[in-house]
Amino acid sequence: MAEKLRLAFAGGGTAGHLYPARNLLKLFENSVSCEALFFGTEKGIEARRVPSWGYPLQLLPVRGFQRRLTAANLSFPYRLWQSLRISRAALRDFRPHVVIGTGGYVMGPVLKAALKEGALILIQEQNSYPGVTTRLLAARAHKVYCAYKEAEAFLTGARCRVVANPVLAPERREETGPAREAFELHPERKTILVFGGSLGAGSINKALAAWLEEESEKDVQVIWQTGERQYDIYAQKFGKRAGVRVMPFIENMWRAYAAADFAVCRAGAMSLAELAVAGVPALLVPLASAAGDHQTQNARALEARGAARVLRDDATLPGKLSAELELWLDDEGRVRGFKKNMAALGNPQAAQEIVDDILNLLKEKKIWY
Repeated sequence: MAEKLRLAFAGGGTAGHLYPARNLLKLFENSVSCEALFFGTEKGIEARRVPSWGYPLQLLPVRGFQRRLTAANLSFPYRLWQSLRISRAALRDFRPHVVIGTGGYVMGPVLKAALKEGALILIQEQNSYPGVTTRLLAARAHKVYCAYKEAEAFLTGARCRVVANPVLAPERREETGPAREAFELHPERKTILVFGGSLGAGSINKALAAWLEEESEKDVQVIWQTGERQYDIYAQKFGKRAGVRVMPFIENMWRAYAAADFAVCRAGAMSLAELAVAGVPALLVPLASAAGDHQTQNARALEARGAARVLRDDATLPGKLSAELELWLDDEGRVRGFKKNMAALGNPQAAQEIVDDILNLLKEKKIWY
């Protein structure tokens, strides 16, 4: 019997970098006997989530390099050196068959250390505009799995394969009517899903609130994830209003997708991948402060394919969102067209395709089989 497949994952800071690793690992576990080691930092989301999932986590002192002059940058070289040293020791102890980077600055020292150890390294890049760490290391990786074809242009010399982001959709999709009823809404009314990530999005919340105050007569329902920090504010204003379901966090996002005609949200790569698999078109409000403005790049890629509309997050957002909502609610044909185009972009098998490709690569190179 073959020994267990040992997988090391380097990526984190945000859910968008961590969950691709977790999704891939779940499918590896479904396919073969394996064990995993995660790398991360104490400030990233992985510090809380990975231990709760039952996997070992090697913390590194590395931090991102600020684009402006800050005192924190003075310690960057030392933190990087320490992270390289710790990574190399952890990799020697764990002896992974493959090291998979899923983004974020923590990926840098781990993949560099893995290269020095002669390990097989792979990268899964979620965004249409790759992060700086991916751009620096892509040419030295054995393969880069790009979610967007646009990313290839920034990865000179890399061996790229374009395959959608690895999301795990339920095998059985809920019907729209029952999904709406689960949110205590009418099964046949038009429904908008509004969310801004686990923490919410303040500007989207304000813009939606302004529209709801003006359009009290609209025959429309809203599933609204405000985020924990702003839940009390909007629950007091709209929590008792018929047809508005205000929630701090949505546990079952696939049920929310099933209930929605369209969404209003940020443009994080994994959210967009899930929307595509669910076939839910969106009005996208990219987070302008995201590194490299990658959310805008992601959103524009979907807009170019007729799957979404992009709204700039500035002082004019309330007016623009109101106008777009009116347009989408009054024109069912428009929404159907966007929905069809969004669904065409979804690939529910992407995660399995990546896992199968990695297993084949390990076999070809006689690393593990």
